[in-house]
Amino acid sequence: METVVGLNLNHHDTCLFTKSVGGEGLPELNKFINETLHDAVHLIALRLEDLERLELTEWQSNQATEWPSNRATEGTSHSGFELVYPTTPNTEVRKTLQLPCFLLNTHSANEDFCGREDILERLAAELLPSKNTVTVSGNALRQFALCGFGGIGKTEIAREFSRRHKASFDAVFWVVADEIAKLDHHYQQISLALGLEDSSECKNQVVSREIVKGWLSNPRKDISGSDDFVQHGQASSEATWLLIFDNADDLMILADYWPQGSGSILVTSRDPLAKMMFTRRDSGLDLGPLTQHDSLALLNHLTTNISQPEEDTARQISDALGGVPLAISQMAGIIHRQDLTLSEFFELYTDYEEHASLYETKFDTNLVTYRHTLSTVWAFEKLKPQARQLLELISFLDPDVIREDMLMQASVEMLSEGAQYKKSNYIEARADLLQSSLVHRDKQNQQISVHRMVQDAILATMDATKKRFMFDQVVRILWADWPSAMPKPSKKPELPQPKSAGGRLHIGRWPVCAAIYPHVLRIHQLWSTISDPSEATKLHFASLLNEAAWYQKERGRTKEFDGFFESARSICESSTHADRDSLLADIYFCLGAIAMDASDFDTSRIYKERSLNLVSKIRKELGSADERLDLAYAERGISRIQDRRYEEGEADLKEALRMRKALGNYVPRSREANLSWALLAQGKLEECNTLLLDSLAGREKALGKDDRESVRTGLILYALGNLRAAQNQWDESFEYHQRAWHHMRATVGERDFYTANAAHKIAEHLIRSGRRNEAIAMINGALDIWSVSPSEHKNEIARTTFLKGKLFEEMGKSQKASIAFRVACRLRKEITKEDRDVKSLTTKDFDETVAFWAR
Repeated sequence: METVVGLNLNHHDTCLFTKSVGGEGLPELNKFINETLHDAVHLIALRLEDLERLELTEWQSNQATEWPSNRATEGTSHSGFELVYPTTPNTEVRKTLQLPCFLLNTHSANEDFCGREDILERLAAELLPSKNTVTVSGNALRQFALCGFGGIGKTEIAREFSRRHKASFDAVFWVVADEIAKLDHHYQQISLALGLEDSSECKNQVVSREIVKGWLSNPRKDISGSDDFVQHGQASSEATWLLIFDNADDLMILADYWPQGSGSILVTSRDPLAKMMFTRRDSGLDLGPLTQHDSLALLNHLTTNISQPEEDTARQISDALGGVPLAISQMAGIIHRQDLTLSEFFELYTDYEEHASLYETKFDTNLVTYRHTLSTVWAFEKLKPQARQLLELISFLDPDVIREDMLMQASVEMLSEGAQYKKSNYIEARADLLQSSLVHRDKQNQQISVHRMVQDAILATMDATKKRFMFDQVVRILWADWPSAMPKPSKKPELPQPKSAGGRLHIGRWPVCAAIYPHVLRIHQLWSTISDPSEATKLHFASLLNEAAWYQKERGRTKEFDGFFESARSICESSTHADRDSLLADIYFCLGAIAMDASDFDTSRIYKERSLNLVSKIRKELGSADERLDLAYAERGISRIQDRRYEEGEADLKEALRMRKALGNYVPRSREANLSWALLAQGKLEECNTLLLDSLAGREKALGKDDRESVRTGLILYALGNLRAAQNQWDESFEYHQRAWHHMRATVGERDFYTANAAHKIAEHLIRSGRRNEAIAMINGALDIWSVSPSEHKNEIARTTFLKGKLFEEMGKSQKASIAFRVACRLRKEITKEDRDVKSLTTKDFDETVAFWAR
């Protein structure tokens, strides 16, 4: 049985499906289906069984056909139109997942956690799986949100609950949810930890996200390629899980990560609307301050036993701190570090409150938040100078994970002030922060974390000059550590450059990029608060943003890129710095390549022309060739081939090759494969053959056979397969395409769009050979990949769906073929604006809608 694909439905769409049980919602469902058939986002990789059901519903709209619920908020159905992400139809081998699986931000108990027992009991009642239910899938999705301002204890309660009750679940996952990039990273780590993917497959973060969502929606302990769904009553085959979204203040970004089916979700958020996230009922609570009893208990615990004469003072301190756990912890740190009595502390603290108006700090109007911020600011004033400087540096970095090696390096460069800065200075400053409960340290992983409220408070105390200095220094440190994907600049830049990691498509640099990326997100958030940055700082920052955005593209993102490209471009286009043109050429180059991958050929052409013009201008000033110019020519050649200007494309690519060879150390790259397409289109088969075989031999000589340096060898193999097909040498063509597919899987991963192109091509060979079931599996695999970013890959989806229609037509399955053709034709009409009857369309008509190198 072919597996079925999960549609990304919003809450309204989910309710339509839920309402349709028993046929009572069929009119609304039919309307939704008809709209869906015109919407590429929801058409994507539909299996033909699903398409047939859609068609039958249109035919039988007046009949009492029963449609099972989507159950996104009430569990997942295992029959009928099932909305779960498909497993890859690649193997029949049963795969046992790595369960139990616990990915928590800490496994040890917080010895300072006090109170909140009523809330922990409420969480247990809401989120623990029922022990009386025979099968997990019969349970509804359980969700609960803890809402409240920063420092009130949301994260600590969630951490305590997950630690106490992890034995009640087969899997518990902690996900930092304040940024899309962090969500992607955590979901990929979940995929690896569960064993859904191994490290050789786990290349595309967006794909990993969909795989994890699929498992959460159908949490089987064993997975096989045959999609043998568990029968009702087999509870042992399904896993229980708890997913914690921490710091989910921007609720909308959770939509792409929210699973269906059964399981437990706990959200911590400052936004009170989180209680109604994807649910029909208010599911959560607004977390208030600690009760006076719990406040006193925490203060007593943190300051050792309070003597009876000081009980009234302790109560006054507790009231002054507003029952905020973080504020109590920070003040207890000061009491302990300075060896104060409670009376001494309270006298100092209230004196500070009397003079709080002297501090130009903008506080929240909420009294409790005000008092907490005031306490935190007061804690800063008690720090030693180097500890305060270290905390200011920390405030410009990602709060969740700050590697201590980077922090120490930054401290040496930023805080030495001309004097010798020793490691002991950093350790002493760190100890001051730890004793004040302003930061936390993970000794095992050598990492520092800080509460966001502390970062906000320290930033509020910094003047514009200090902020500008700190921002500049952090940008320079991150830029120096970033492994660049761009070629060396056309001329020696005035600004320092990062270390090079071999250029685009080199997957070996990804781990370093992943570690730095959250800090780039942080300084991008702060960019609008920095006044009058220098031109050098702006160019450094724009360079870092461009590189970071390209890295996200390599990891599977197809749009948005966290706004990095927009910011980088805006900075450059208004800059007067000497390095401006070189960087702007890089930005245009990246935007052109991304537009090409998304089949936006007109936009791609515009950006590539701009990039070439800028690089040509620089080269004319220098009077010598360089790598960026040959790369720019190669990219313009790609656009000209796409526009069917084959002779001009050939000329551009040959000029790029000439330049590249003149630079020395020549190793064939993807431009040779692209040139072959221009030659093939013009019927220059012998020249094409010589070019590709020489290119393959050149790469094997330089890198070894079947290298894993990048996807480039796979692109050459793919082009050779197409050349042999043009020569009617079908066996060799099939062999080259298979080699290309294997190479792409081994480099960019099982579910990259390059791999999908090769899978489509192999399916054509299998159909030609009469191996129809294998062809279906390859087609489904390609559609699975395209479906991750459907709006960007509408062209490829239409093409592959049309191929599937041709296959079913050949198999005599006329109804399924008809549905597939209708879907493909409607998509093609959206793409080309051309309304044509399916009988008049051919494979060539669909090939022409995709990039030439994917044909």
